[in-house]
Amino acid sequence: MTAYAVPLSNVDKMAAASAEAFIGNDDPIGRFLFDGEPNHLELKRRFFRSLVTSCAPNALRQASSDKMEAVSIWFQPGLGHEEDVEDDPFEAEDFSNPETPARLEAVGNVITELTACLGKEPQWYLHLVAVRPPFMNQGYSSRLVQPVLAQARAEGLPCTLITQSAGNARKYEHWGFRVVREMPVPGSVERFYSMRRD
Repeated sequence: MTAYAVPLSNVDKMAAASAEAFIGNDDPIGRFLFDGEPNHLELKRRFFRSLVTSCAPNALRQASSDKMEAVSIWFQPGLGHEEDVEDDPFEAEDFSNPETPARLEAVGNVITELTACLGKEPQWYLHLVAVRPPFMNQGYSSRLVQPVLAQARAEGLPCTLITQSAGNARKYEHWGFRVVREMPVPGSVERFYSMRRD
């Protein structure tokens, strides 16, 4: 099955699918960041939507179909985060818990450091892959990831990613990725993993 190329006109629908996937699958970073907030579900929704809406317009946005059972975003070789759109979904008054801004900053700092570790060489970077809960364990993520892995292999280029749990890292190892660096999030039991597939 061929992936559906998501046009920029459907980014909001893709962002909603991404948020549904991360929240519905109880993402550990979403819990760490927002579970102390009375409106934690709304904050998680805005945070996970922004992972899609802030990406560079030229990023490769894909879905399993126009129903968006699963979605992915790849940064093609030469495309970096410097082309992202500034899309901070929060204002200071959004938070009741005084620890939330520091948690957001800690997670951002870890991701920034791990991103720098990926290097500047040409590579395919998997920014996200998210599967909505009713469609888990049905091969949807493989349909979005495998074709790009094959293309990278044909081009002789590595694929890289950053993920936020040991469970996710094990899933990516199944596709041939290996952990190249692991970093804890200060003030948390959570860890992020920088991964690479040559």
